[in-house]
Amino acid sequence: MGDVLLGVCVIIGAAVYLHADADLPVLQNGGPMGPQAFPALVGIGLLASGLLLLGETWRRRRTAGVGATVPADPIERRSRAILAAMTAWTGLYYFAFERAGYVVATVVYMFALLAFFNRGRWWVNAASAAGFTLAAYMLFTSFLQVALPRGILDF
Repeated sequence: MGDVLLGVCVIIGAAVYLHADADLPVLQNGGPMGPQAFPALVGIGLLASGLLLLGETWRRRRTAGVGATVPADPIERRSRAILAAMTAWTGLYYFAFERAGYVVATVVYMFALLAFFNRGRWWVNAASAAGFTLAAYMLFTSFLQVALPRGILDF
């Protein structure tokens, strides 16, 4: 039931995201599609992911049998708790993005995730979080000329 609920939520989220993308103003910078292409691709990817999850869940239930019940798996419960914590952490990141700024929020967000999934490798995690954040910042600000929020680093 959890996978079905997750799939439905992803599909609803993708539909809301695509609807918001359709409301973006049409700018004629760059190519013929303008800056709307990237958000549309992300929304289509989300929609496809939700549909694939529903399809996989349906196929798994069909092969397991109609009346078959699966006992509670402690690993699955732990995975769901990790997924819930990651969702909450991502929501907090979105909330802090404008206030703290791209660089600070992204470094903290990525470092915490890396510290959880790659325990004990503090220097590697810190370097990875900082390196990715700075590379993405340079790509967006220099190459794509997107203004990212500076937050607390705005003097």
